[in-house]
Amino acid sequence: MDTNLYIIEKHSDNFRILLSSKEHSLFKAHFEGNPILPGFIFFHICEDVMRHKIVEVVRAKFITFAKPNDVLELCITQKEDNFYAVFTREDKKICIITYKIN
Repeated sequence: MDTNLYIIEKHSDNFRILLSSKEHSLFKAHFEGNPILPGFIFFHICEDVMRHKIVEVVRAKFITFAKPNDVLELCITQKEDNFYAVFTREDKKICIITYKIN
């Protein structure tokens, strides 16, 4: 995968994810004329920031799109065997993922 799709910044109990511009090859391919972040990248970000290997997605809810140059906040918590990832933009939820690791 082309690098530099996003930059991760750690902030106290959460992460700030800075998405690249629409000039990134992934945004050019998904979708031409209306670039959005592919859903699988949210999972990749969770694995990246937590150094996890997701083995099961329990639930994933995509509420709205993430676009080039967006600044996302990510909060990941754990309860028993499940991890809960909530992505927000300007305090509005855009994606919620519940997953398990090995």
